[in-house]
Amino acid sequence: MIGFAQTTGSETLKRYFQRGKDIANKHIEVFGSILRENDLPVVMTWDTEVTDQTSFVFSDKLMLYQMLALNRLGLSYYGLSMSNSPRHDLGVHYTWLMAEIAQFTEDGIEIMIDHGWLEQPPQAADRGQLMNE
Repeated sequence: MIGFAQTTGSETLKRYFQRGKDIANKHIEVFGSILRENDLPVVMTWDTEVTDQTSFVFSDKLMLYQMLALNRLGLSYYGLSMSNSPRHDLGVHYTWLMAEIAQFTEDGIEIMIDHGWLEQPPQAADRGQLMNE
């Protein structure tokens, strides 16, 4: 997200990617604190691997699509982890963090729709309107 934020030309996407970085840092802190409380090692982030590149490498559309795909994957991993974890205390963290990721993903989809990169997702038919037509 850091790399995407520093290589996009769009201020909207720059703010979106920075928000994603902040959300990711919060998730790392939440689960890192649980690991530390249980005397387990906390994994290191890959922030040091991000280059100082600022020129446009990928299109904004591709970067946002990749971000949304990773968000969906992360949501599925959290759901799988919650369903398989014997620790009920973790379920609370998964639930509220999943809600945050879902809102972040929805905001990204709105950006895609606003830019014409994605059509409006399929909607259920309005049966009341259909009956009145």
